Amino acid sequence: MTLDVSLESAMRRLKQHVYKNRIRVKEFLMDFDKLNSGYVFPNHFLSALSMAGIDRYLSAKELELICETYKVQRDATLVMVDTRSFLHEVELVFTIPHLEKDPLVDVPSEPSELLDKTRYFKSSRILPDPQDETTVIALLERLSETTLKRGQPVKAFFDDAAQDDHSAKLFGHVTVPQFRQVLTTKLDWVISDPEVALLVAKFRHEDKPEFVNYIAFSCTVDPPEREEWW
Repeated sequence: MTLDVSLESAMRRLKQHVYKNRIRVKEFLMDFDKLNSGYVFPNHFLSALSMAGIDRYLSAKELELICETYKVQRDATLVMVDTRSFLHEVELVFTIPHLEKDPLVDVPSEPSELLDKTRYFKSSRILPDPQDETTVIALLERLSETTLKRGQPVKAFFDDAAQDDHSAKLFGHVTVPQFRQVLTTKLDWVISDPEVALLVAKFRHEDKPEFVNYIAFSCTVDPPEREEWW
């Protein structure tokens, strides 16, 4: 299935990645702009983003769209990427340009539009294969019914696993083996390996796929009247 890609979504995802990992894209672009002209060739622009590790987060289609957006015709035969305009947009996630000219301006403590405050409580990820997405939704409904019938919220079991001395101590997350062990051993659910794999794909950490967001999973399958998560 081919997903539509928009400039808005591509830039948003790029800004999220840059902000979360404190990547200074300018430093990578400067390697291809020794004269500080503010322009680089399109292939150098894409190379700089790759060197910054952004190609591991954004798709090739998203990167090409961003590149095309900032291309300018320098003369009749020369097309280059306007890196100054690009960096102006990207680096707004770190600061406000020309702040020294207006020191009393209200500066937000963080780009809140880039940080989902409820990211620990849900999974907004849609699996690439529509059939997998349909299957995992049905699976979650089944598991939710099980927890309701048993009157046995699952989060406490994951909390115990997360506090284990050998746990990686990533807030709200357990490793994939820990996640599988809680489901099959601690909770004693009848669940197949392919079903576990689908749940892992649905609730895995965005940047660390070896971890599973068990708070989001618990909030999905635990009884709805249960409000406290900590």
